[in-house]
Amino acid sequence: MIKKRTQFLLSNGLTAGLILAIGVDSSASQDLSAQQQKDGVIILEQIVVTARRREEKAQDTPVSVTAITQDELAPGNVTTLEDAAFRIPNVNYNGQGGPLTIRGVGSLGIAGGVDRSPAVGLFLDDVFIARPLGFPGLLDDFERVEVVRGSQSILYGKNTIGGAVNLLSRLPGDKPGAEISATYGSDGEKRIKAAFETPIEGTGLAIRGAAAWAGNNGYLTNIYNGDDVSDLDTFTGRFSVAGDLNENTKLKIIADFSRDNSDGGLWYAPLDLAYDRKADHDFDPENDVKSGGISARIDHDFGGMELTSITAVRGHDFSQFLDGEFTPTPNIVQGQVEKQRQFSQELRLSSNDNGPLRWTGGLFYMHEKFDGTQYFDLASLPRDQLSRDVFEQSADTYSAFGEVAYYVLPQLELSAGARLTHDRKRTSSEISSPSGTYMFGYPGYAEGDVSFTNFSPEASATWHFSEGNIAYAKISRGYKAGGISPYIEADGSANSYDPETTTSYEIGAKATVLDGRVTLSAAAFYIDWKDQQAVIYTTPFTRVYRNAAAATSKGFEIEGTWAVTDALSVSGGYGYTRAEYDDFVDEVMGQNYTGNPLPFAPEHSFNAGARWKHAFQNGWLLNSGIDYAYRSSYSFTSDNGYRQKPTHIVDAHIGIAKDWWSATLWGKNLTDETYLKNYFSYSGTDMGVAAQGRSYGLTLAAKW
Repeated sequence: MIKKRTQFLLSNGLTAGLILAIGVDSSASQDLSAQQQKDGVIILEQIVVTARRREEKAQDTPVSVTAITQDELAPGNVTTLEDAAFRIPNVNYNGQGGPLTIRGVGSLGIAGGVDRSPAVGLFLDDVFIARPLGFPGLLDDFERVEVVRGSQSILYGKNTIGGAVNLLSRLPGDKPGAEISATYGSDGEKRIKAAFETPIEGTGLAIRGAAAWAGNNGYLTNIYNGDDVSDLDTFTGRFSVAGDLNENTKLKIIADFSRDNSDGGLWYAPLDLAYDRKADHDFDPENDVKSGGISARIDHDFGGMELTSITAVRGHDFSQFLDGEFTPTPNIVQGQVEKQRQFSQELRLSSNDNGPLRWTGGLFYMHEKFDGTQYFDLASLPRDQLSRDVFEQSADTYSAFGEVAYYVLPQLELSAGARLTHDRKRTSSEISSPSGTYMFGYPGYAEGDVSFTNFSPEASATWHFSEGNIAYAKISRGYKAGGISPYIEADGSANSYDPETTTSYEIGAKATVLDGRVTLSAAAFYIDWKDQQAVIYTTPFTRVYRNAAAATSKGFEIEGTWAVTDALSVSGGYGYTRAEYDDFVDEVMGQNYTGNPLPFAPEHSFNAGARWKHAFQNGWLLNSGIDYAYRSSYSFTSDNGYRQKPTHIVDAHIGIAKDWWSATLWGKNLTDETYLKNYFSYSGTDMGVAAQGRSYGLTLAAKW
């Protein structure tokens, strides 16, 4: 108890120390090459974020937000959210098969199967993605990705109790242009990207189109037949129209499509094989994800206030088939097929003047339709003979939200807001098995119809010392909707579960010092997590969802960036999270998880990077960079069984550029660190799938 109290007091002390240093970061990670000179003094360029649903300098935003631009990630061939997460303190994500957690909060035990409601909200151009499979697997042609820590239910809505990730597309400029790049690397890696943009004469609008494909030969060996497996195969395309309809109205239309046939997260094997980057399957798994949508945003300035309308239609289709027992014996095939469609509409009215009063109010509606099937089939029997779960769901969300902020003193801003949400979900679930063996739960057919209403308030106080120097404190409530699972209760009824909620307390500070050459940020937090949704096994092969757990998470994060010279910049971040169950007992299976750490929540996370550039007199430009990331050990399961070992990742790049072309050599995981993308226990055997080892390559690019 003394140790826990000391650690939390330390986090508060660090934040308080930063406040004193103001006399305070940017919560946003700066583009290390983006530096400016003002009156001969080198300063870091300020990144503008939309963490509070309006454009603000990250330095002046009382939110713990990290923003990383594509210009910062592209030279190192960082193209996925999984890779980007390593560079953000207190964020953990292993990609396919694992939950995204922020400050220890994620969808624990509900990430798999046909119900994938997240605890960290995923957004594409401010449009909520109801299920993680609908989020692009390839980060391409985007302006920046914003990762907001802590509950964001007021302005972002439900299912953001851990935070939110918002991927913002690159929009067309006012001049014609085009770009193309090609990459070749180890493991047969190949990437190609092309984009163009041009204004539409006489309209005030411009268009941009972009497409990218990435593939490789795989980085694992299937010892069953000696083939290289776990290959990459993904495509993404995007088309946008944006500009001014008139002097008061802006339009933005974005359409996107992604296809991912990668199977890197499906080659599970006993750990001795997994850590040797091998598997032993009698057939290759199949994975096919298609996702896309279109959104239209209109912003109209009425003078003193602005109306924003965001209308979106999105969806995904998914199918997956894999070796059911993960061995060379052809016994079981397991698979999953699903189809999801969603429509959403948001209306938001906000003040846009510079007076002491700032306010936002809005309405939101979303309809989702989902159909999914899971099955296990015996190879020796006709299909449909072992176990099958057919699940259908229709869901509607209605919400109203508002926030008011007022400068009660020239430097003190007080803010309060709330969101009222009503969710309704209607489902049907059928679990069948002609053979009499049920892998998904109790057999039968059940229908359900549930509704939930939630009121989530938030309040904060911010002291503005000067531009880019603030200290803040806030308290907020978070809400993740309840629902009906694909499983069936023992009495034959639908298995429903209630919402889970968080109460978050946070203090923080941001500083810009040394004449703008250094930005710093710190935030300390305490999260009280109630009615956590979890899968409970009633027998080794039957399970249901329950609101089974209470948990707390506490800790802090610190980030900083320093423009040492006009050629050299360094940055770093450290996060500490202590997240554990306060009360979690599985009475049926006789398991008591109370006191165990939450899964996928490393206690320590650290990252550091440096960028160096040099311009030669003949017009050549040399760019180089190196990044290091560390994650401490963490558990994969609630019983704190097998733990991911501490992970150290080193990436680097060096390149030259002149005029319209560039060439960059890059390397990722240069120390060839071996770690797991995911883990589970199968029939008493620890199984895992390894992440990619060392990779390297060359990227050639041209831009006009």
